[in-house]
Amino acid sequence: MLLILTGEGPSDIGACKSPIGFCRNGDFQPGPMAVLVDQIVSARLRLNYSVLSDKPDCVFYVGESRLVQKIAKLKQHRKNLFLSGKKKDQETGYYFNNARAFGLIALELEGEADDTGPAVFFRDSDGTRSTPGADWSAKWASIEQGFLRAENPRGVPMLPKPTSEAWLLCAAQEHPYQNCPRYEELPGNQASPNHPKKALDKAFGAHRNAAELYDWLRENPIDLDRASSMPSFDRFRERLNTVLDQVVAA
Repeated sequence: MLLILTGEGPSDIGACKSPIGFCRNGDFQPGPMAVLVDQIVSARLRLNYSVLSDKPDCVFYVGESRLVQKIAKLKQHRKNLFLSGKKKDQETGYYFNNARAFGLIALELEGEADDTGPAVFFRDSDGTRSTPGADWSAKWASIEQGFLRAENPRGVPMLPKPTSEAWLLCAAQEHPYQNCPRYEELPGNQASPNHPKKALDKAFGAHRNAAELYDWLRENPIDLDRASSMPSFDRFRERLNTVLDQVVAA
């Protein structure tokens, strides 16, 4: 089984160690959200090992530059892209176009490897309290539609509300896993003193970089059932589990 990942940078899913648009094995530096994916995979499939650590040749990372190249090719057939002049539609179009490009690339990688696996598409949703919950749902739906247009049935949106730090806060707070849904209501505006990044720093007592968060999460696995009180996390976990079941059953 493969794990095919894409994200926004080192602080979430991870990044290639070299400035290239695609990597695997030792060339991929996983971030904390990759650890979270790995933990869900291990729990669902009842593995006694980590795919990230013990099967790194099965993990593929697709960077932004690779997605940009794919989208540029798709622009030659503009009917295949989401096009709109409205700000909200442009935003959801961004999710659609990137998810479609990633879904197509994931299918190509599966063909080359002669294997299949979940294609996890990470993006922060960056919602705010003034933003209706429907906006998160619209972004999620756009990612799903992108995978559907790519005809990739193994696409998995990973869309924290508002950012991945909200998910980590659930476990890192003084009383872990208590009242975690409140963290999904924190403002997505980074200028806010209550932004999840700042709240996470406060919970730890100091700022932790991507590598430190990676190590912390490896040493302190998330209680997946209790963390699932957060709606955006639960939706992601449910979708990933569904895809894992399909891959194993195939």
